Amino acid sequence: MGKNPVIQKESDELVAKFLKGNVNPGIGTKNLTRDINYLRGKEGARVFFKMNNGQMTILAKANKANEQTVINILYKVYGK
Repeated sequence: MGKNPVIQKESDELVAKFLKGNVNPGIGTKNLTRDINYLRGKEGARVFFKMNNGQMTILAKANKANEQTVINILYKVYGK
């Protein structure tokens, strides 16, 4: 994802909007597991995160093309 500046910029903007209170920036926020959600952007950016005591912890970033690969890795690490 980091190789594409458009996708990287979009992911940064999604996080900034979310932290300012917009819980559905871009094309919305989806739930992956009980504890993991992800932000989705129109250009394909995906930002996977957990919230702990009001703090956002970014677990992974992806683009639409490698989204499923990243999801599979997150399932292996954190479970379903």
